[in-house]
Amino acid sequence: MKQSQPTSTGIARFIPGLALIKGFSPALLRTELIVAVTVFALIVPSAMAFGDLAGVTPVAGLYVALGAMVMYALFGTSKQVIVGPEATAAIMTATAVAPLAGGDAARYAALAALLALLVGVVALLARVARLGFITDLLSKPVLVGYILGATLIVIGSQLGKMFGIKLESDQFFRQVLELISRLDEAHLLTVAIGVVCMAALLIMRRVNRKLPGPLIVVVGAIVASALFDLQAKGVAVVGAVPAGLPSLAIPPVTIQDVFALLPAALALMILIYADEILTSRVFAARHSQKIDANQEFVGIGTANIAAGLLTGFPCAMSASRTTVNDQMGGQSQWVGLIAAALTIIFLLFFTPLLAPLPTVALGAVIIIAALGMIDIAAFRFLRQVRPAEFWLAVVTTMGVLTVGVLWGILVAVVLSLIIILYRISRPHDALLDDVDVAGGTIYRGVEDKETALTEPGLIVYRFDAPLVFANAAYFTERLEALISNAGPELRCVILDAEAISDFDSTAAEALETLDTDLERLGVDLWIARANGPLRGLLTATGLTKRLGAEHIYPSVRAAVTAYHAPDGL
Repeated sequence: MKQSQPTSTGIARFIPGLALIKGFSPALLRTELIVAVTVFALIVPSAMAFGDLAGVTPVAGLYVALGAMVMYALFGTSKQVIVGPEATAAIMTATAVAPLAGGDAARYAALAALLALLVGVVALLARVARLGFITDLLSKPVLVGYILGATLIVIGSQLGKMFGIKLESDQFFRQVLELISRLDEAHLLTVAIGVVCMAALLIMRRVNRKLPGPLIVVVGAIVASALFDLQAKGVAVVGAVPAGLPSLAIPPVTIQDVFALLPAALALMILIYADEILTSRVFAARHSQKIDANQEFVGIGTANIAAGLLTGFPCAMSASRTTVNDQMGGQSQWVGLIAAALTIIFLLFFTPLLAPLPTVALGAVIIIAALGMIDIAAFRFLRQVRPAEFWLAVVTTMGVLTVGVLWGILVAVVLSLIIILYRISRPHDALLDDVDVAGGTIYRGVEDKETALTEPGLIVYRFDAPLVFANAAYFTERLEALISNAGPELRCVILDAEAISDFDSTAAEALETLDTDLERLGVDLWIARANGPLRGLLTATGLTKRLGAEHIYPSVRAAVTAYHAPDGL
């Protein structure tokens, strides 16, 4: 079902979540409630694990999830994205904070909260500067490659759970190699439970995609664990969860701490934003929605500020929870708000419920959800359209897997820009020939013309790109080759400038040099179909005066007609 677009006027422009009230209905609530319960069931154990990974108390992960989901629901523009504690942000938090904490747990927690606040402030400043345009650099090949890389990272992070092994590696290929080398340590009952859970999820998806498969598997795993005491048989379970709600607080830090953590906050913000905007664009395209790239800075920023004020740590988009949300049919941020409400209720009254949940069941849910993100057809499409884009997607995937999400994306963006520059420097061009059609004569490019002339004494040449410093030399070379092959009968060169949407000083100098060379040969240079901006640039650079305003024609046909006129040359 096609979703309505975010409201872009009035106060809803700054708080898109207000549209949730307008779109509320009992039917929507019933659908979103089932999805939210499943998302919530994933949040509790994973959030606690990421809290531990970040170096703070596990329950801090739940505080982060609570604040982040509420604030993103209010200020974000994606209907599917779930924001909260995530592995990459947790790992980077530990890396940045540990050297400054000096082993003091209270100071560690304060610095982690400060880092979240700084990430939020930097994101809001990026919104003020309207830096959302940087998403235009994230082309389809980068998007396709990133999604595959990120999906494999999510799967790799769950491999240890599936085999009952605590993997030490935090990089995908090392995780796979470590798992292979330690297969003799696998806990067979854990493996069996994981296989059953994955099979159940796949069967339910095939039978009816609307079935709440993850929820059924999680509840079934809890019941089975309690009945058969799986923990006593060596199966890892979530365990006890502390009760109580967090209080709002500004962390007790110094200005020196702010400056010490600012570089890490900047790097984290870029990583979090790139990860979130890439994924949200995938789901938006899937559901005919629109993402406001600048407003996403506000969603991310306020989510991190909330996480910091709740004594948490930096939050990010959760690929696994977002995918589960989408695959179960989540249609709005009511899922995030309901999941946040369930988190509050859970923290207050029901912390013992998830204690017997086998972590392998969670791993199975996350892996099956992640597999749904893999799009091999997209790679085939890129290969058919342009092989270079296929290899760019492959490089992006490998970069994300080997050097991390941020550097992998940056490398891919740089390669994209290099490819663009190459295409601009070597654009398509054509010698035009006249073709008779109903209604008159048109001029179009020819590939197999035996001569370098459009007709005796005349070259009509089209250059299909902006004429700038990157391709001015190529433009000159191509025309000089045509002129050289034309022979002494050449009298006029007409440049079809329809595709020349831009023009710079290097190009002006190249045209002036070309006109000087043609003048020595007794050949005129005329221009046809120059648009308004180009005509202004020709005047500003003095080329109109040099060529003669009468030799700037509105169409190729008009220029050729003038060439054939008795007084044309």
